[in-house]
Amino acid sequence: RLEPPSMQNTMMLGMALDWSYEVPTASVAKMNGWAPALYNAWLDIKPGTWGGLGYDNSSFNWFGSEAGRVGAMLELSLNPQVENITDITPLMMTNFAKMCQFINQFYGVPIFLRWAHEMNGDWYPWGNNPSAFIASFRQFTTIVRQHTNMTAMVWAPNIGITYPFIGGGARPSPLRGGLDFEILDSNRDGVIDNYDDPYTPFYPGDDYVDWVGLSLYYYPSCHNNCPVPAGFFEQLLTGINNPNAPAQNLDAWLQVHNFYQMFAVNRKKPMMLPETGSPWIAAWANAAGATTEVEVKRGWWTQLVSQNTFTKYPMLKLIVQFEEVKPLALDGVAAIQDWRVTNNTVTLTWWNSFINSVKGNLRDAEHMVYSCDGSIAL
Repeated sequence: RLEPPSMQNTMMLGMALDWSYEVPTASVAKMNGWAPALYNAWLDIKPGTWGGLGYDNSSFNWFGSEAGRVGAMLELSLNPQVENITDITPLMMTNFAKMCQFINQFYGVPIFLRWAHEMNGDWYPWGNNPSAFIASFRQFTTIVRQHTNMTAMVWAPNIGITYPFIGGGARPSPLRGGLDFEILDSNRDGVIDNYDDPYTPFYPGDDYVDWVGLSLYYYPSCHNNCPVPAGFFEQLLTGINNPNAPAQNLDAWLQVHNFYQMFAVNRKKPMMLPETGSPWIAAWANAAGATTEVEVKRGWWTQLVSQNTFTKYPMLKLIVQFEEVKPLALDGVAAIQDWRVTNNTVTLTWWNSFINSVKGNLRDAEHMVYSCDGSIAL
């Protein structure tokens, strides 16, 4: 579903906005009329809220209508705000699926539904609970497909190079002896460690996943806005030559950390980066060795959108810029991380120039023709 035909040397770009102050029409205006293929929005779902519906239907409708105004698709990142994801009932899923169908039909807007993303982390209440997550994802997929073909189900864990994650606080790894411990101890050595598979234990199965995705960012190891190292994107995506790779049993580690090979190639699934970016920390602007905000972001995006990426990773078909700013500690040091590329004149000027330089390799909103069977023509 929602996979464009042959995209040799091309990809789609999207933007994940902070909708509290910006909407797609304003975003497109800042980018001189260029309309990305997709806009992301966030929505919570929780039993007993919004009159029993569980989610803000008006906001969901608004997201769909605003994406439709610029001809873009909608990535809807849906977060189950519950301790047990199975508390999201089939009725709630059915009501949500019907709203997906409405937005698909009334506004003509396809939806990428990213359900309970980053489920392999410990920072969300639905994390580290593979058995319940898989059951919920399969159930949601089945219900959505009963109502529409224009909503694709996106399975999107977090980059697992430093898995297992410790310190998120919402849901630690399960204790030894339980079902989920046995699932997560993928190499059956009695511990959950960096040699275990950070992805497959959470995978719902090929029949239930339309697209695979990965939250993947440049998080600098320095505290001075240092440049993005050459090849850093590939090191994250594949694990190859990654500085976090272990010195011992490297082949075994790579077999379960090369996400692109494992899911895009081996399972033949179209892949996206549903959120990505390179952060600028203004407080470190004058630190020794610091580079400029433009260089921090240029260094990342010229790796993502490049001939090397087109050639080596043709199944990577969609990349979504995280156009937000938020407080997020870096190596335990408090920081305000700003991933935005359109928030000030200097960075926006660079971004618009960059988009112009790669437009021949992009398939944006004006190129898309959507069909009710879930197909896309270019």
